[in-house]
Amino acid sequence: MPPLGFLHRTRELARLDRLARRAEPSLMLLYGRRRVGKSTLARHWAQQTGWPVFYWEAPRSTAENVRASLVRELYLWNGERVVEDRPRAADWLEVFRVMRRLVGDQPAVVILDEFPWAVEADPALPSFLKNAWDNLFADTQLKLLIAGSHISAMEKLLESDAPLFGRLAGKVLVPPFAFTEITPYVERYAAEKRLAVYAIVGGIPDYLRRWDDRATLLANIRDIFLSDDSPFRNEHQVLISDVLRRDSPDYEAVLEAVGRGRHDLDAIAIDSQLASGRTASILTVLTEVRLVERRIRATVPIAQHHQARHARYHLADPFLRFYYRFVAPNRSRIAQALPGALEQQFVAQTRAFVGVAFEDLCRTWTLVQARHGRLAFPPDFVGSDWGPQHQADVVAVAWSGRRVLIGEVKWEDADFDHRQWRQFLLRADHVVTRLKAAERVRPPKREPPAWQQELLLFTRRNVTAAVRKEVEATGAGVVTFAEMVKDLEQLPEHPDQ
Repeated sequence: MPPLGFLHRTRELARLDRLARRAEPSLMLLYGRRRVGKSTLARHWAQQTGWPVFYWEAPRSTAENVRASLVRELYLWNGERVVEDRPRAADWLEVFRVMRRLVGDQPAVVILDEFPWAVEADPALPSFLKNAWDNLFADTQLKLLIAGSHISAMEKLLESDAPLFGRLAGKVLVPPFAFTEITPYVERYAAEKRLAVYAIVGGIPDYLRRWDDRATLLANIRDIFLSDDSPFRNEHQVLISDVLRRDSPDYEAVLEAVGRGRHDLDAIAIDSQLASGRTASILTVLTEVRLVERRIRATVPIAQHHQARHARYHLADPFLRFYYRFVAPNRSRIAQALPGALEQQFVAQTRAFVGVAFEDLCRTWTLVQARHGRLAFPPDFVGSDWGPQHQADVVAVAWSGRRVLIGEVKWEDADFDHRQWRQFLLRADHVVTRLKAAERVRPPKREPPAWQQELLLFTRRNVTAAVRKEVEATGAGVVTFAEMVKDLEQLPEHPDQ
């Protein structure tokens, strides 16, 4: 298959266009996970403007070397001869004076990539940029795009006490591709096999470009992540060091514990052999940098989400889920070129592993349906719920209207049967019980109306004839994987796309 060109990103391109159409100079943020395609997007958009484009990626070095690198590239971009013994810029203001002179008064795009690395070298950089933006660039037509992979560091630039606050025209977060957007990369695979790919690498373009849909899943895993000549051989270390900017075995231990299926604070602390306080602190950092997702039960009122005690922690990145599920337990064997145990484990656990991705996709489908007004009611929150006696895969709650959608997810070859249906009804009752209990914290002045339930089955194939009768009798619904894919292909994740 020939290399694929630039794909998707319609929403992000439109956002950049809107920001750049301003008559005054525009300072914009572009950020997202490493290998998600930020640099490709930035250059593609900049080239479409028809203006001169300067692109620079900050090295990880000292402040002096970072400044020297930018000045050197500016001179080369302008066609000037670089003189090695030219005096180096003493500070960032001198660098921005060079940029102002070389850019001139013409419309131009300047892209400063991996900006957090430059800030790491010199934390005063944002203050110097504020000064330059207010004084040097105020009368220009410059479109300055600051990009970076360290999501939390980029978002700190937006905070009210940050030097650049109030000067940024806007921000563009570049997400991984949605499940339905990966099809061009693996078009020879059927939808179920594409979901397996999505469970392994998510919607990361750099991984998908390497994927060969003429080969098996295992052959691709060996080629992309285990081969000695693969650029992704040590990918998990790249991701972790890139966003944490530290080498700490404690962070690795916590990630590995979550990857092994420990999801509550106490279990993670025990598995990682760390004190609870230290574990909580690490989880906070990992959540901020988007390596870990903190989930709150859907039956917790929205106002209490920030203080909910019994949160669960999950790896936020599909590749890291794959790595800690299959690669990490077999590292020594892989190092000795003995990957057989990994392959056996992958074959034995593929269905369960893909089932987790299917569960995520069911929540995504519910969110998309809600955003497009296709649910029976507009929910306040879409997530999942759990307790000592139940696990509810999909729960959408409207607190003011006292309505709840409860969904059961099954990724199995066999049809959803009557035994599973009865278990689902019990779990649904537990969800409603927890909703009522949450309201008792502040007893109402009068007895509120009963909660209205919407029941939904998400299945890989279908349901048995007996369950179909029960579904019809109770007014529940059934969504098969094929129907879900069709819906997601027809509806964008966001209505404004």
